[in-house]
Amino acid sequence: MTESRKSEHAYHLDNTDPSLAPHLFETLKDVQRKCPVAWSDAGDGFWMLTKYADITAAANDWETYTVEEGHTIPSTGKSVMLPLAEVDPPLHTPWRRFLVPYFTPKTVESYRPVIERIVEDAFSDLAARGRGDLVFDVARKVPTSTISAILGFDQDGNHISDIVDEWMASTGDPERARSAAAAVETVVKEEIGKRRGKPAEDVLGRIMEGEIEGAPLTDDELLGLCIVFIVAGHGTTVDGITNTVHRVLAEPGLMAALQADRSRLGKVIDESLRINPPVWNMGRTARKDAEVRGVGICPGEKVMLTFGAGNYDPEKFEEPDRFDPDRPGVHGHLTFGFGRHRCIGEALAKLEITIVLEYILDRLPDLALDGKVTARTYFTTYGFTALPVRHGAAAATA
Repeated sequence: MTESRKSEHAYHLDNTDPSLAPHLFETLKDVQRKCPVAWSDAGDGFWMLTKYADITAAANDWETYTVEEGHTIPSTGKSVMLPLAEVDPPLHTPWRRFLVPYFTPKTVESYRPVIERIVEDAFSDLAARGRGDLVFDVARKVPTSTISAILGFDQDGNHISDIVDEWMASTGDPERARSAAAAVETVVKEEIGKRRGKPAEDVLGRIMEGEIEGAPLTDDELLGLCIVFIVAGHGTTVDGITNTVHRVLAEPGLMAALQADRSRLGKVIDESLRINPPVWNMGRTARKDAEVRGVGICPGEKVMLTFGAGNYDPEKFEEPDRFDPDRPGVHGHLTFGFGRHRCIGEALAKLEITIVLEYILDRLPDLALDGKVTARTYFTTYGFTALPVRHGAAAATA
C-alpha cells in the first residue's frame, strides 16, 4: 500500500491536546462528514474509524484489530498488561467468565445500600452549605469510594482520585505518564500485599484465590486487573456522573419530567451517556492488511475506535444532536464500547449514576447550575473540570 493513502485521508486530531475539549464533538462530527476513515499524524499516527457500522465491525473483528498491543492511543506508561481489557480470544473468554459474577445486575444491585451511604456522605457538605462543586464535592468521591468498598481497599479515596487523575492527565508525556502509572501501581501493590495469607473476606481476596484455566493469577495479572478496576471505577464514572447531572440540570424541563416519572431515569442516563460520552475512544492495532470504505490499513498501524463520533452517526441515531431519551435504540450507544470488550462494569456505573440522581430528586429537588461549566478532555475521556451548583436558600437568592 502506498503512503498516499494517509495524505489523501489526513485529518489532524491530537486526542492528548486539552484545547480539544470545548469543540470535541463538533470536531468528531466534522471528521465523520469529511473523511469517515481518517489518518491523524498526532504522536506516532493512527487511523480513526468514525462511522457506527465501521466501529462496531472492528470491535467484533479481533483477528484483524487486536487489543494485545495496548487498548489506548497513546500508551499510558504502565508496566503490566491489563487483563480483559488487553486480552483477545481465546484467553479473553475465561477471563470474562471469571470476572462476570462480580458485575452481574443482581450482584451489582446488592451493592446498592453501600453506594447509597457513600452518596449521602458525599453530598453532606454541599447539602449543608447550599452550594458547591459537584465534581469535587460529589463525583470524585462516589466512584472511588464504591470500588474501594467492593474490593476492600484501605487507601484514602482522595489519594486514589488524585493519582488516577494525574495518570489520565499525563498520557501523551511518556516520562510523566510512567511516573504517574508507577504511583497507581504502588498503591495497588500495597493493597495486594495486605491480603497475602489472609482469608478471602472481600472481592479482592476472592479474586486473589481465583484461577484462570486452572492456573492461579500471577502477580502481574493481579496488579493489572486491580488497575483496571480502579481506573474504570474512578475516572470514567466520575465523568459519567458529572456529565449526566449537568445534562439533567441544563436540559429545560428535564428535572420536572423526572420528578413526575422516575421510570424515565434509565433512558435519560443512556441518552446523556450517548450525547456526552465519558469515554470517547479506545485503541486497537491492525494485525493484518485491512480495508475500510476503500481505505487500506496496514499491519502494525494504530486504529482508534472513535465512540464519540459513532454516537453522533445520523445513520444510526436520527437527529443525533437532539437530546431525546425516547429515541429508538437509545441503549445502542457506544459509550461502554461494543462486543466482547464492552465495559464489564456498565451496570455498576449506571447504578452509581442512578443513585446520585435519585438523591438529587429526593433531597435536592431545586438543585441548579451556579456558574460557568468548563469541559475537559484527557486522551480517552470527556468531562468537566468543575460543576458549580446551588440549592435551597442559595438557589432562591441567586
